[in-house]
Amino acid sequence: MMPIPANPTNASIQPQSLYDVWADLAWRAMLTEVNLSPKPGLVDRLNCGAHKDMALADFHRSAEAIRHWLPRFMEYGASCTRLPPESVLAGLRPLGMACEAAMFRATAGVNTHKGSIFSLGLLCAAIGRLYQLRQPIAAENTLRYRRRFFAAA
Repeated sequence: MMPIPANPTNASIQPQSLYDVWADLAWRAMLTEVNLSPKPGLVDRLNCGAHKDMALADFHRSAEAIRHWLPRFMEYGASCTRLPPESVLAGLRPLGMACEAAMFRATAGVNTHKGSIFSLGLLCAAIGRLYQLRQPIAAENTLRYRRRFFAAA
């Protein structure tokens, strides 16, 4: 088993924009979640739980693959501010599917973060939209847009 990273940042990756900063936070959240222990029945840094097809290293590779897609969700959220929020999900779907394909390539077909891609994709798009509209990036605003994006589903 891989030990929990002392500092999950990669010194060679310097955030170049606000989107990179938020993406880095989302990436850290994915790593923090999988490294929390104990989580009976789930993969954590101590064991694989009931998931014999998954290991901690799969989650680390998956998070790294997803990391590079998160700014794209924010860019899309910023680029579609003229669309009603209820129309945003349709445009996010292809990004989510491409991100999911990157996850599956990184894990040899194991679903480690499919739910995280969906949840974080919506949140990242909301952050991009708020930033573009010059609205405060606060929890209540982000969650409000996330709900409105998902309302069309």
